[in-house]
Amino acid sequence: MSRNKTLPLFAALGFTTLATAQIALPILPTLPHARTMDLIVGDTTSPDTIWRMIDRNQDGDYNDAGEVIAYYSDAVGSIALGTPGAVASMPDGTVLVGDLGEDVIIAMRDGNGDGDAHDPGEHRVFFDPSNASGVGLYSLQSIVVDQLGRVFVTNADNGQGGYDGVFLLEDLNFDGDAQDAGEAREYFAVPVLGGGTGVSNPFELCAAPDGNLYFVDNGQGGTITKGIYKLEDLNFDGDCNDAGEYSLFWVPPTVGGFAFFQSLAVDQNGMFYTGEYTADDVVWRAYDLNGNGFIDPGEDAEFFNPPSGFWNDIAVRDDGSIVLAEDDSNDRVIVLTDLNGDLDALDPGEAFEAYDDTISAVAVRPRSLTFMRAPVLTLTPATVQVGNATTMLVQTAKPFDLGAVFLSVGLAPTPISLAPWGFVEIDPSAFEAIGFGLSDSTAFFSLPFGIPNIPTALGTYGVQAWCGDDFRLFLSNGELLTVTP
Repeated sequence: MSRNKTLPLFAALGFTTLATAQIALPILPTLPHARTMDLIVGDTTSPDTIWRMIDRNQDGDYNDAGEVIAYYSDAVGSIALGTPGAVASMPDGTVLVGDLGEDVIIAMRDGNGDGDAHDPGEHRVFFDPSNASGVGLYSLQSIVVDQLGRVFVTNADNGQGGYDGVFLLEDLNFDGDAQDAGEAREYFAVPVLGGGTGVSNPFELCAAPDGNLYFVDNGQGGTITKGIYKLEDLNFDGDCNDAGEYSLFWVPPTVGGFAFFQSLAVDQNGMFYTGEYTADDVVWRAYDLNGNGFIDPGEDAEFFNPPSGFWNDIAVRDDGSIVLAEDDSNDRVIVLTDLNGDLDALDPGEAFEAYDDTISAVAVRPRSLTFMRAPVLTLTPATVQVGNATTMLVQTAKPFDLGAVFLSVGLAPTPISLAPWGFVEIDPSAFEAIGFGLSDSTAFFSLPFGIPNIPTALGTYGVQAWCGDDFRLFLSNGELLTVTP
């Protein structure tokens, strides 16, 4: 951001305080729909690697030099991976990696700002079969972190004598794992139908804006209907095993008669997406338009239908775009954006290959996706009278990031690309840094900001934060501050 001679304007208005803050604050329920930054991709080829894709020049893809780096490789890190087929992001910037082969979950976060999680203390076991709760995962399929920061995983028993279902993992003593007694428990067990435990096959799980969980079940033998199921804790007893708490939500259409739905995602508006991992290659979308709790005929339709594609995972970007991972004969990441508002991505220009292993210098086989979380700025309140104060609350990408808050004469008419730091959303013609600080252990810092009781302070201003470490500084969203009489 450039500075110019209009900067003394803010001093004339009475905004003269440069403040810092270090206040411990609770984790806000911003997940799973917080702003997104770099893309984390799980790859099950040898050596097993978790990749970090960074659109440094902000051209919309990850195919340029230096835009794909190893965030964690078991050839470098101290913990071996088997089949890292599930990834998720936590509120503090930690990436969880679920290993389908070892039934272990590894937590990783870059602590020294070099861009990876290879160094001592940057990766650890979050959960494994040695846990004191006695919970065993025989085939971990997916991980999701809900709006409260709780970790849920789907488990396919695979005939091991347990059951198919969903487990809840919580780090109750804040020691960085869910290995202690009482920190892992059953949240939902698929009802045993037809006299066997192999009739269900839970796959992808997602947390929706309505506070409920949804998962794909690719049921075997026709005993359980293949489709998307809803879990709703109606009596608030901490599980979904009671009557009425497990229900069939959506049976997606099939083109060729057989479908295997390996992916599932929901956007912040409640639109669901699932992709077929078969030759049909369709991505379906659905929305409960009449609010009756399930998808009726006509409430779903094709969202994307290319000539070929086997969709391993789906993620939702903060601009509403849908991101697909394909690990097959085509190793690629595709971004789908409904440009004309017709509720599909079938029109020209609405599908874009953001990663292609035939173009990139780094070969990746995308199995699973999650986004690292960009800084988020909120104002409380956003409208304030002269003589009073507002609080600028910044959630950084991870704990102890440096953050700076800028005040401008307003918001920019359209966001301005500032590679590699994101988009300037405040008016760049006149701005001033009004505060800075380090986020605390919960990845928050709070900046109280007093409004002088003078007429010249009246008006509307733009506010934006810039946060991060030596490897990755990134701009937050821009917010509007209105000062009234």
